[in-house]
Amino acid sequence: MKFATKLSTGCIALLSCALSAAGLLLIGQSFSGSLSSTRAVLHAQQEKEKYALERLILQTAADSADFENYILASAAQQYAEQTADEGSGISLWLDGAYALYSDLPATLPRAALKQALTDGESAWQLTRAAGRWYMLLTQPLDLPGVQVEMLCAYEVSAVFATRNAQLRAWLAASAALLALGGGAAVMFSRRVTHPLTALQAASEKIADGEYTQRTNVATDDEIGTLSRSFDAMASAVESKIDELAAKNQSQQDFIAAFTHEVKTPMTAMLGYAELMRARPDDTETQREAAGYIYHETQRLESLSRSLLTLMGLNRAGELEWELCKDAGLLMQTVRSLPRGSTPAPRIISAGCVVRVDRGLWVNMLRNLTLNAQRACQGIEGASITLRCERRAGQAVFTVTDTGCGIPAADLPRVTEAFYMVDKSRSRDAGGSGIGLALCARIAQAHGAKLEITSTENEGTTVTVAVPEILPSEREVNDDTQS
Repeated sequence: MKFATKLSTGCIALLSCALSAAGLLLIGQSFSGSLSSTRAVLHAQQEKEKYALERLILQTAADSADFENYILASAAQQYAEQTADEGSGISLWLDGAYALYSDLPATLPRAALKQALTDGESAWQLTRAAGRWYMLLTQPLDLPGVQVEMLCAYEVSAVFATRNAQLRAWLAASAALLALGGGAAVMFSRRVTHPLTALQAASEKIADGEYTQRTNVATDDEIGTLSRSFDAMASAVESKIDELAAKNQSQQDFIAAFTHEVKTPMTAMLGYAELMRARPDDTETQREAAGYIYHETQRLESLSRSLLTLMGLNRAGELEWELCKDAGLLMQTVRSLPRGSTPAPRIISAGCVVRVDRGLWVNMLRNLTLNAQRACQGIEGASITLRCERRAGQAVFTVTDTGCGIPAADLPRVTEAFYMVDKSRSRDAGGSGIGLALCARIAQAHGAKLEITSTENEGTTVTVAVPEILPSEREVNDDTQS
């Protein structure tokens, strides 16, 4: 059963209970009040009839001191004939057991009459006979030397008829109210559960893979809060799915690029090895093949070292932190460059001290410098500058070249592993496309970010900043700072 149906049924049931309780209470109070007022009127009437019957008995008995049974019965009959009323009747009972006279309806059960006599004048008895309701009232006659009770039966069917009419009217009104209330309950439940229906539909679509689906329920209650939380969760799931998809695609691209980078030199090396085997006596061929194999082996070794470093950083291993002077880091970077590589970089330091992993930081600056040298090849007057300067409490390292630059379309992807702007030129220069990816990870491991700005045919600037360690924060000797 749907929640809206349950809610509608519950509202209708509550309305029915409320109407039943209210109707029964009101009709019951009205009926009880009518009976009480009717009893009071009939009790007063019976008092008058008692006094009248007593006078008549005394007149009938005349000077007799004894009230014989026939005198009592005769007087009761005479009084009954004088006051004949279709809706009532009287009877005289001797000692509460013997009926001296009675014009009560014959249909009245004797047990009810005996009970009324037993209860006495302070009580009243209701009984039904031949489809009519009667109220039985008892009054003892004040006659000396004899115990006589007058039992009267008064028809009160009108009171019950009024109650029945009220019940019928209440039932009709209740049916109309239930119909209207039921319709309102159905509309209300549908309106209340509409946001839940939207949540259900959205969750089913998201489960089917439509991660852009949203509920868009704008209410200021708990359901609205739940809807907003659900939409936020769906957005987070969508972002996570997109992130995972991008990461998966990146991994696939990485594997494809890595396979290509390894397969290309390996295929060439295998070809040259086969050539050496086919021409063992050709010295020139042997020398050329061995040189190519040696060159490609060096490139594969460099690639493997870079990959191992990158994988180590991805495992978030502990860095070997130490305080270093910027001048020492820049000079160590220049010393690590291949001998004779051009153009030689110019160094500008600011006397900053930073806390970094010396080996990784120098490796990053070296890779950036090698990329700059490759970008300057064949460009007359090209230059490279390695600089460190202070900016707002940070030591900012920059590698600037006036080389060929990077096209704007390639800038967002240059830090991807194995991505190369000019693949043939980079491969000829010994590049593998992993240098900038490694530099970005080294910067990230230091809590920094690699920022690259470039203009094609004008040059490139790579910037990375780390906090400067102030003199009050460092306690190192000159050897650890150099």
